[in-house]
Amino acid sequence: MKLNKIALALFAITAAPLAANAGVTISPLLLGYHYSEGADDEQLEVMGATDGNKYYKENGLYTGAALGIELTPSTQFQVEYGVSNTDAVNAAGTVTNDAEQEMISGNFLIGFEEFSGYTDNAFKPYVLVGAGQSKIEVEDAAGNFLTGSKDTIGNLGLGAMYRINDALSLRGEGRAIHNFDNNWWEGMALAGLEVVLGGHLAPTVAVPPMEEPNVMTPPIVVVESDLDSDGDGVPDSIDACPGTPMNVVVDERGCPVPVDITDELKMELRVFFDNDKSAIKNQYKPEIAKVAEKMREYPNSTARVEGHASKTGPSARYNQRLSEARAVAVKSMLTNEFGIAPNRLSTVGYGYDQPIADNNTEEGRAMNRRVYAIITGDKTMTVEQTKDMVVQ
Repeated sequence: MKLNKIALALFAITAAPLAANAGVTISPLLLGYHYSEGADDEQLEVMGATDGNKYYKENGLYTGAALGIELTPSTQFQVEYGVSNTDAVNAAGTVTNDAEQEMISGNFLIGFEEFSGYTDNAFKPYVLVGAGQSKIEVEDAAGNFLTGSKDTIGNLGLGAMYRINDALSLRGEGRAIHNFDNNWWEGMALAGLEVVLGGHLAPTVAVPPMEEPNVMTPPIVVVESDLDSDGDGVPDSIDACPGTPMNVVVDERGCPVPVDITDELKMELRVFFDNDKSAIKNQYKPEIAKVAEKMREYPNSTARVEGHASKTGPSARYNQRLSEARAVAVKSMLTNEFGIAPNRLSTVGYGYDQPIADNNTEEGRAMNRRVYAIITGDKTMTVEQTKDMVVQ
């Protein structure tokens, strides 16, 4: 145990000067479950004790610590020391004594990003490969040494770091341990917290090699400070928007000047009806659809829908209601079939008070049975100002 602590101290002394350029990692406490039952028979063959019995070590709690240094942004080398304190079981399966297993090993933690490329993902899986020494001792209740084994081991495992921030990471790992001297396998599952000193090692950025100038042929220097390739009046050396069209107004940096323009909407709709009817005929639905499309294009536009009747029917009051029904029919189609908000549409009926043709003829009366709508609105657009544009 003394030798193991000296090894850790030596590694700490070696790693400290490198902390300024690479992350020194410390896992102050590693907790795990040490599985050794797979080695029961082999341990019984090897660990014959002074009391005439043969023993093997039971599964138990593993506690350890590790000190490491990053070799690349995703790979590090660690020295780890740990102890498993459990019971010793004899060949008859009786727990009679105490067993302790000390392990010290040097392990490489090789991150998957070493092969796939570095990312900002907090989850960092790795493969562990290493070797070291294991020492098992069995003592009786009085602390007298009964038997033991000091062997070379190899470690192989899979694990992952979860980086909480640039200094702290959570660590979880599953590991297989092979005893080379006695040819048995053990297993371990462990978890812990890793602290990095000096920050993680950052990925290096490749710098292209410098080309030596040809001393025999001096380079030709072309002065382009006065060139204006796009003809906008701004030299290329300070032009932030090269390639500007010739007719566009630019600012002092050579970039187009934005300007707001207002586009006004004004359109009319005429829908004609059969005598004494307020139903819209199919031939007018495409025209109403065009009105709806324009009103969606101009969100602030409104429509005034006027209904009219010919001078037929039983009374002026009847024709008034009929004209109002025709205006409402157009409004309902715009609202129900094309989704125009009702508050953008107003209706009014004029009866037969505003004819546009002679009510004494059939042709004239057909022209007067109508809805007339006026749609108005505007929208503001930001465009690039051109030299032929008059801005008010």
